[in-house]
Amino acid sequence: MAKTQEKLLTKKLKEIDQKIKTSFVLIRQDVDEIQTTTDAMRKYLKNKDKQYQYAKKEDNKIRDEFRKDVDEFTQKITSLKIALSEIRTIQREVVLVRDLAKIEDGIKTSFKNEIEDYKEQTKLLKNELKEAEKRITAIESGNIREKKPWFFNKRN
Repeated sequence: MAKTQEKLLTKKLKEIDQKIKTSFVLIRQDVDEIQTTTDAMRKYLKNKDKQYQYAKKEDNKIRDEFRKDVDEFTQKITSLKIALSEIRTIQREVVLVRDLAKIEDGIKTSFKNEIEDYKEQTKLLKNELKEAEKRITAIESGNIREKKPWFFNKRN
């Protein structure tokens, strides 16, 4: 009996040893599988982190360029506003100069017309003065001459 129990005990010990070995092999396989999965996940996460960092850098570059473009656009808009203000001022001045030129032309024309009228009046007054002087000399000499109305055409 002792041998049988001993055999049985050895048999049970061998079975337990075999189960333990099998368990350790399975555990090692699971650990290796987990290690492989963990390495793959680390590699994937590193790759994703690199992609994220690259995308972030690109996004920051695009944002910086956008800010620069916005600043440049703002400066150009400001200079356009200034230019438009200057153009409006020039337009007002041009309109004023044009209006002043029209007024000046009107004044020149009216002066020209008045001068022509004065010249005609001067001619008429000179003719009347000559006629009056002729009468005065005739009266002084004793000859009285009467003016013949049908002979002189009077212009007013």
